[in-house]
Amino acid sequence: MDLRIRAGEAGDIDEVLALFDGARRFMRSIGNTVQWVNGYPSRTNVEDDIARNALMVCEDAATGEIVAAFCMQTWPEHTYAEIFDGAWPDQMPYGTVHRLASKYQGKGIGGFCLDWAKDRFGTLRADTHESNIPMQRALEGAGFTRCGIVYMDDRSPRVAFHWKRG
Repeated sequence: MDLRIRAGEAGDIDEVLALFDGARRFMRSIGNTVQWVNGYPSRTNVEDDIARNALMVCEDAATGEIVAAFCMQTWPEHTYAEIFDGAWPDQMPYGTVHRLASKYQGKGIGGFCLDWAKDRFGTLRADTHESNIPMQRALEGAGFTRCGIVYMDDRSPRVAFHWKRG
């Protein structure tokens, strides 16, 4: 599959929400019942990402089908200010990958999205729930290092990852 990434647009919202619903079903099927609950990520999250130029969609270049979406946050993540049971390796400016969802599992689409982000930022961070083993594997496979635990605004813990070029 020949893939390309572009900025998300208002016309993509329903497809992106469908991707998130599919990712939610996948997480539940592998026993992750605690991540992406209570309607998160929501239409408002997607609309806010578009308004901030942070929504990225990954398309099949041949068909135009949206096969993945993620938030590429370019401002500091406030929940990363404190890290527990570890440490960030540096305090360099970084981008953050959030809400990565792929339509197809095992096709390398998540890795393609992470590589795209790595090509654009010298330092990246991400987090995921301890139950989200596929995302942890994708991050580690893309060269991210587990750094510790961060807490979301609702005080739920997430495994924190860091990647730096070179």
